[in-house]
Parts: sequence; C-alpha cells; structure tokens
Amino acid sequence: MPFREALEHMIAVTYGVSYDAVVTRFPPYEAMLEEIVAFVARSVPDETAARVTRVLDVACGIGNVSLRLAKEGYSVVGIDGVRHLVEIAREKNKPRGANLTFQHLDIGRAVVPSGGNFDVLVSMHTLYWHPDPVALLEGCRRALKPDGHAIFLTYDRPARVMRTFRAVRDAEGLGAAVRALRWLLPTVAFEFFRESEHRYLGAAEFHETLRRAGFEVIESRQTFLSGLSHLAWCRTA
Repeated sequence: MPFREALEHMIAVTYGVSYDAVVTRFPPYEAMLEEIVAFVARSVPDETAARVTRVLDVACGIGNVSLRLAKEGYSVVGIDGVRHLVEIAREKNKPRGANLTFQHLDIGRAVVPSGGNFDVLVSMHTLYWHPDPVALLEGCRRALKPDGHAIFLTYDRPARVMRTFRAVRDAEGLGAAVRALRWLLPTVAFEFFRESEHRYLGAAEFHETLRRAGFEVIESRQTFLSGLSHLAWCRTA
C-alpha cells in the first residue's frame, strides 16, 4: 500500500474508532439520526412491513446509521470502502438482530450485490469527500429500485470552529455552543490531516448535482449545528 494511502487509511480508522465517543448522546447528532429515520419511514408505503424494506447505508463507517435503522426493523446493508471500519461495525452489531449486514465495498468503484433491489438509500456526508462523486451517485442510482428513495446529506461549508460556535451560540445559547465543541474540535483536526478534496455545495448546486445523477429532490432542509449540513430527500427520476 503506498504511503499516502496507508496514512489516509490510518487516519480514517483512528477517527472512526473515536467517532463513537464523540457522537454518542450528542444531541445535534442524535437529532440528525432521527431526521434520517423519519425520512426513511416516509419513503415506504404505510402498508409495507419494515422487515421487507431494504435499506442501503452508503459509506456506513462504524455503522451508527445502519444500527439505528435496523433498530426500527428495516433490513439494512451497510457498506464502506475501509475494511477496518466495516470490521468495527460488525463487532458492534454482534449482540443485535440478524436484519443488518456490513460489507467492505466502495459504491463508486464496485457494484453492490443485489443492486437494483433496495427501497431506500442513505448517504450521510459522503458526497463532499468522495474522490469520484459522479461514480458515487451513479452507483447509488443503480442500487435502488426504479421507484426507490434516497436521503443524501452533505456539508455546505467547512466546520470552522469559531464561526460554528458563534452560530450555535446565537441560535441556541452559550451552553449548546460549548457542547458543540465536542464534535467540532476532533472533526477539524481530522479534516486538517486528511488529504482529500473537500467539496462543499450550496443548495442549488447540490440539487443540480443530484438531478444530473437521476434523482428528483422532493424535500430539502438545513440540519446539524445551525445548518452546517444540507439534507435532500429524493426519489429516482
């Protein structure tokens, strides 16, 4: 493995391992998870049982989103291009149910097994860092059924510590701003050492990128730490 690739791998795993401690019981993150759960529920007809609804979690990392959706009873597959993160996710899932599996796969470079059969897809903050966003979105489109839905989240600006601190303070008070540092400081450190192009999209460009990839945006909103992230709920066009 080339040195730069090995360094990227080490940084990703280090951040992934520490991520649980950062986001566990972190209210803004928990609220964002609940938004995702709500949009997945809205993507499924009321008469469809959760256990027969197939959900794909793209770039699942250590599996937090996958585990939360599996808790709702959905049949979930989490995929990630970093093998060690997948192994961590599998360890976390051991004491839980059988409706969740994890696979080592980058959807921008390989075809997802059983592609074309997923009802819903979730991609949380993958688009802004993935080296081939066109291939990423093409892979997402191929993984879904013709009438499938997707929830995409992407950052629309860097997580600047003071700027975000002030925004949270102005919106929610000093206490919430101080608590936000729990996520901001390790995230900024991780981004500093990570050698990848960061792609921050405004709402209009984000929606156009999704449209070109074959998705119709049904609803969108700003979310997480005073609108640091943009969420788009889509269906296949």
